Amino acid sequence: MAQLVDSAISTHHKTNAVLTLGNILHNLRAIKQPEEINLIEKAVVMSTEGHNAVIRSIKPGMTEYQAQAIMEYYFKKNGSEYPGYPSINGSAENSCVLHYETNQRLMKDGDLLLSDCAAEYHGYSADVTRTIPVNGKFSPEQKLIYELVLEAQDSAFVQCKTGNNSREPHNAALRVITRGLLKLGIIKTEAEARTYFPHGTSHGLGLDVHDPNPGILQAGAVFTVEPGIYIAPGSKCEQKWWNIGVRIEDDILITADGGYRNLSAGSPRTVAEIEKMTKQKNIFK
Repeated sequence: MAQLVDSAISTHHKTNAVLTLGNILHNLRAIKQPEEINLIEKAVVMSTEGHNAVIRSIKPGMTEYQAQAIMEYYFKKNGSEYPGYPSINGSAENSCVLHYETNQRLMKDGDLLLSDCAAEYHGYSADVTRTIPVNGKFSPEQKLIYELVLEAQDSAFVQCKTGNNSREPHNAALRVITRGLLKLGIIKTEAEARTYFPHGTSHGLGLDVHDPNPGILQAGAVFTVEPGIYIAPGSKCEQKWWNIGVRIEDDILITADGGYRNLSAGSPRTVAEIEKMTKQKNIFK
């Protein structure tokens, strides 16, 4: 512990920043120890199993709260004490509401369901989001938006390496989404991209679902990568894009070799993988 504190102090001396207890604690929480990483990994595995259960079980006629119940059952089944945060299960227009927690809507054929839900284990939280078609098949418009968000996430992953500023994953994702929205004709200027992608791409993960993030990425940093596009009804674009809200969120660990590991890779991310999983055996059959 003394070595960690010394490192935190040294970091602030190098940047000429004002040293406070808050600064020291920020740096200590931003870089996880092996024991902490082990607990986060367990929370992430519980979370991905919950997401996979929802993907397998989803169908028109279910409610958002039924999806939440399946998700949280798997958290508890695997040893989670609590959800890491209030579960978000938004379908159709609700998928475009960033912190939607009502979870009451009846889901219909053709809807997307955005599930931002994760388990907490021994005080450490995961944070995982998947967006899936309720009927098991993405529409052409849903697929285009989904694959644009996926491309943005992949581009952000490339920036997850030792020595990079923690803002670089977001900058990479924003570039891809801006270019894609322009190409699809959803926006006319680059500045409009923030209308449909209004949040950051990464935050730290650990004792809190929004834990401190180091300014410069280094081994032991654990954080989210979660680009999204949200096209609410009434948006200034063609109506065919309305009610499409997509976020893909994974939990990333910077490794000792300078690269990264996707801790939540156990839940599918691609269109083909998700559509395949919707056809698999579920808890109802």
